[in-house]
Amino acid sequence: MSRLRTLAGLVVLATTGLLITPAAAQAAQPPLRANITCDSQTGAVKTWASGTLFTPGTPPAPVTVEFQRRGGTVITATTSAPLASAPVPLVVKATSTSSGEVNATGYKTTFNPVTSVFYRENLLVTFKNAAGVTLTTREASCYHDRRTTVTLTCDPAAGTVTVAVAGVNGRAGAANGAGRPARVGYRFARTVQHDANDPRFRSELLGPGWDFEHRITQAADGTWSDPAFVDATITSDPYYYAEELTVSVLDTYGAVVGWGTAQCTLFDGSVTPAA
Repeated sequence: MSRLRTLAGLVVLATTGLLITPAAAQAAQPPLRANITCDSQTGAVKTWASGTLFTPGTPPAPVTVEFQRRGGTVITATTSAPLASAPVPLVVKATSTSSGEVNATGYKTTFNPVTSVFYRENLLVTFKNAAGVTLTTREASCYHDRRTTVTLTCDPAAGTVTVAVAGVNGRAGAANGAGRPARVGYRFARTVQHDANDPRFRSELLGPGWDFEHRITQAADGTWSDPAFVDATITSDPYYYAEELTVSVLDTYGAVVGWGTAQCTLFDGSVTPAA
């Protein structure tokens, strides 16, 4: 198999792919998103909505954007508790632009980043027209995790991308794992560009679920690790190749109790190698 076919297979076999040409990358309309961030330093939680709601060229129109917290999880060293959903959403009035985009700032809140070893907050954003009819919805979540470590290592010389994940205690309480099982879910996003003038492809699994899961067993002190493994070996010489990884730790009941992300670039032809 040629080097070109090897890389092409990574894209063709992906569950979904996005074609991004160098010129179109700048002109493409931004996708409609719900956004939420949890600041691990200050504990600030911020929400906003952005992106293309209407077809470009549609006359500007009034839009109602509703921001609502839809649960989550707070874990301390000794306790675990669900984060209650907000009884009513924050309602924000906005107007779309001539390019069909909508931007709106949502609610702000805080959590304690010191006592919280894990914090997750879920956001639901609902977009409505002037008559109050729901046009579409978007969801997002933010995470603060002091227990899970995710490492993604790109080695250009070997052409490999290696994953290593470790953590402490897959649920709330003291770190006394004593053989307690848990699962680790992996989701990858890969961006590939064969040559400088070729289009760039991004492939990833959309919607719920994971590319694959591993079962882990915690040690008596609550620590665990999923042994390092090579996720990809690239034998060709692409102009650009990068990976992004999202990891979720799930307890025996399927609840998310850990989270981490990592990314690395294996090849980038626009960067001059160090002497």
